[in-house]
Amino acid sequence: KFSRTHLHQVQGALTIVGLDGVTQFTEAVEAMLDEIEQQKLVADESSISLAQRALATIGHYLDDLVNGQANQPLRLLSLYREVQAARGVKSASATDLFFPDLTARPPRRESPARNIPSSAFQHILRQERARFQRGLLMWLRAPKERRGVAEMLAAVKSIEDTQDAASARAFWWVTAGLLTALAEGAFPEETDVKRLCARIDLQIRRLIEGSKNVAERLLRDALYFVASADSSSTAVRQVQGIYQLQTIIPSAETSAPAPEEA
Repeated sequence: KFSRTHLHQVQGALTIVGLDGVTQFTEAVEAMLDEIEQQKLVADESSISLAQRALATIGHYLDDLVNGQANQPLRLLSLYREVQAARGVKSASATDLFFPDLTARPPRRESPARNIPSSAFQHILRQERARFQRGLLMWLRAPKERRGVAEMLAAVKSIEDTQDAASARAFWWVTAGLLTALAEGAFPEETDVKRLCARIDLQIRRLIEGSKNVAERLLRDALYFVASADSSSTAVRQVQGIYQLQTIIPSAETSAPAPEEA
């Protein structure tokens, strides 16, 4: 309880200064300590050792920030997954710790958005959703065939072209970068991308229903895949550059220093 109380204070301070990824990690550790306190998690040598490593790693990570190292919460990913696994949480995603600057906007388009009468807008969106769904089904049936991905990409580009404001365009522009990378086969593991594409389809439905709002998590997930894409495409590199994605992907993980021997 003593440890959890003090960690909660740390978490509050991290939230105030906007260290979202480290805050997410700290929340998971605090939840583990709470479960130990409530005896939902056995306070054995394994769980206590994990809690101590996690606490020491938080301190080490913050020391690194003070000493000028970049804020890259993904350096905490392996230990974060250990903590969540100990709690019985199976869906510990890398994007839990991935917090790019979502205020970035796509570059100014070369030509203005299409002037579409409101009566035709819904028709175009439904048409493009059907096209996206057709492409998604083609790709799911034949993953090595990329014609379906090309259909999805064309549909998303058409939807982006209907959006006037840069804020409304941002998600569809990022998604076009994602699908460009997918068309190249730039992702070594595509299972999670398939789930993401299903969520993009639901976002098109929401747009048809009149909502231009995009959940922050959906945009972060799309950006994470673009960040991890091994692609030389101009479209992909442009998204990576605008959102400065390469600066928040770490080359190594953070761990607490080993204790000195007596």
